[in-house]
Amino acid sequence: MRAMHASDRARCNAQVGVRSHGGAVQLGISNGGDIILMFFFAGSPGRREARAGAAGEGVRNLEGLGLTQRYGSTKAKAGVLSVVALVAILMPMWLLLLLWIRHEHALVEQAARNDAMNLATAFSGHVRSVIQYADTLILDLRDDAAHNNPRGFEDFAKRKFSVYGDLVALFGMIDARGRLVYTDHGPVEEPVDLSDREHFRIHRDNPGQDRLYISKPVLGRVSGIWAIQVTRPVFDQGRFAGVFSLSVPVSYFTDFYKQINVGDAGLIALVGLDRAPRAIASGNPLPRKETTLLPADRPYFDRARPDQGFYTGMNVLNDQQSLVAYRRLNDLGLVVLVQLAPADYLAAFKDREQLLVLSAGVVSALLLAVALLGFYAARRHLDNTAALKAAHEKLRQLVSIDLLTGAQSRRAFLEVLDAELMRAHRHRQPLAFLMLDIDHFKRVNDTYGHPVGDVVLKEFVAICRGALRAHDVLGRLGGEEFAALLPHTDADGAVRVAEKLRLAVAEATIATAKGDLRIITSVGVATALPAGDDPEHLLGRADEALYAAKHSGRNRVSVTPAGSVEYV
Repeated sequence: MRAMHASDRARCNAQVGVRSHGGAVQLGISNGGDIILMFFFAGSPGRREARAGAAGEGVRNLEGLGLTQRYGSTKAKAGVLSVVALVAILMPMWLLLLLWIRHEHALVEQAARNDAMNLATAFSGHVRSVIQYADTLILDLRDDAAHNNPRGFEDFAKRKFSVYGDLVALFGMIDARGRLVYTDHGPVEEPVDLSDREHFRIHRDNPGQDRLYISKPVLGRVSGIWAIQVTRPVFDQGRFAGVFSLSVPVSYFTDFYKQINVGDAGLIALVGLDRAPRAIASGNPLPRKETTLLPADRPYFDRARPDQGFYTGMNVLNDQQSLVAYRRLNDLGLVVLVQLAPADYLAAFKDREQLLVLSAGVVSALLLAVALLGFYAARRHLDNTAALKAAHEKLRQLVSIDLLTGAQSRRAFLEVLDAELMRAHRHRQPLAFLMLDIDHFKRVNDTYGHPVGDVVLKEFVAICRGALRAHDVLGRLGGEEFAALLPHTDADGAVRVAEKLRLAVAEATIATAKGDLRIITSVGVATALPAGDDPEHLLGRADEALYAAKHSGRNRVSVTPAGSVEYV
């Protein structure tokens, strides 16, 4: 990823001047970046001509007096003074240029560090969500296997895997002897021996620990692809009975990482705290080395150090001198690394540096060339600024928008809620909170499938947005549960808005691939306390109101406090 130049952040102004008895020379840099050289001569034109004539007469007089040698010495001194004057002009110019280059280099380095850490933060969130999804799926499958017959378990597993798509390459059940006896494709006719796999031995050798394990990438003996094994043990009456294994393709991570350009020599890597890489995406393909281990002295493996930071040095993965931003996920035993190579993020700066040095040399003889180069630099500055703003906006959307529905994510919504509560208390203004839940949404998923459920969620958000005001905030808290924040709204106004939402949802017809559907929603209403409130208590009261609406028959609005008054 290319860093933004310092000229993208500030314009420089400078003026250097040298004066002599007969005039002055001044050098300036304009707001547009052009370099201007100005000569000023003292006296009127007549006086300059008179001085020129006097000079010629003086030469003849000196020759007549036999003092030509002394005049030559004065001319030499004048030449020296001219050189000194030129040096006095050029030295500050070059000094300013060198200082600027140093400052520019520092800004580019800082911008690269910021970009690398922003990417590491975004990708660590992605890794955590993927592992949490995988672990939740394993726990659900393990629980169903313990309480269901084999046929029922197969049906349950198929429904689950239809939701997760490319996340799961293969699900397998390994017995206590290390033999693969079942996959999501059905029972295994000839059991595959997996007793030598590390993810099996870890659980077998620690029978008392119900822990999540994330393996190194292995080549699947059934699937035939490189995958990371996410596993948990299975117990039968407290005894080790086998392992549930979920294969997450390495490509699931690398394809996501490749969406961001980190340069030809840059890379994004997911590494275990055991120093073994899990997934790597690079501008240039890297040879796969199963035995590659990163050096143990790297700071991101030291749990005593902060969970995030930077490291500069030689990267063993591609033998490149690199700037590495890292975020350590201690609970998962993983580290996210974002490596930016100076050859990439300083490339634009190096080009600009060479251009400026060349320009400074040309300025000494040809000022027009410098002005043209300054114009070219300004155009590059505008292009770089626009590209950087677009990249920052894309990252902001990734962390603040729910990608399925377009509503605000839970994290972003709660941040807005906290800010609005403080503002409402400070200005003594009312603030209302709505919690919405689609009634019988599980029935939609079970009957029509999760793709149709996704369409319903999207259309639900579109309907709500059409009924809300421009300054209201809509967010997805999770699953089919949403919330709306209504600034400058008291309880009566909130109930009217809630009723409007409920009716709009109930009257809408949602077109899906399996036919038109209609849904209903229950709404819980709560208002901020005038004496001050906090998000947790406000959400709690809204949740109680939502529960009351559900308990009273659904498709209704309930408000709390004030005795949980209901509006149907």
